[in-house]
Amino acid sequence: MLRAQVRKLEKLEAPSDEQQSELQQLRSQLEAAEKLLASLEAQAPTAAVKAPDAEAPDPLKKAKIELAMKRAELKKAEKAGSDEAAISSLREALAAAEQALHQAEDASSKPAPELVRTDKKPIDETTRALKTEVAFARADLRKLERDDSSAADALATARQRLTDAERQLQEHAGS
Repeated sequence: MLRAQVRKLEKLEAPSDEQQSELQQLRSQLEAAEKLLASLEAQAPTAAVKAPDAEAPDPLKKAKIELAMKRAELKKAEKAGSDEAAISSLREALAAAEQALHQAEDASSKPAPELVRTDKKPIDETTRALKTEVAFARADLRKLERDDSSAADALATARQRLTDAERQLQEHAGS
């Protein structure tokens, strides 16, 4: 801050006597502050520098990131329809990244996460399909109801579709 004040006063083209004396006073304060800072820095231990371990990335974290990147590359290539040779090499790289992650986990001092599996009630495919049909029928009906230009017969058809889908779901659930 003192430096900024000194520079500001030095930029004045025709400083008054008062500004001149203030400039001298600030220069002497700045010089004293710089000497104090230099002496404190000389006395301070050099351990304030980061430990080398702190700068190096965690191998476990690095392996996890690498695995995620390889998965993303493979998915991108599959989605783009790349040739089988490219996809094969990406699968091999993914397998290598998984192996590197396992090795990093074994070498890490961190405990393995505790896996908690919950048994979700599985739903059979017929019920899933019927629920999906009900959801689509309801969405189509609501869309037609919002549209002022919808024909009356289209609304009736959509209502009938929803009613039939709900009935089929209830019959399936009851059996």
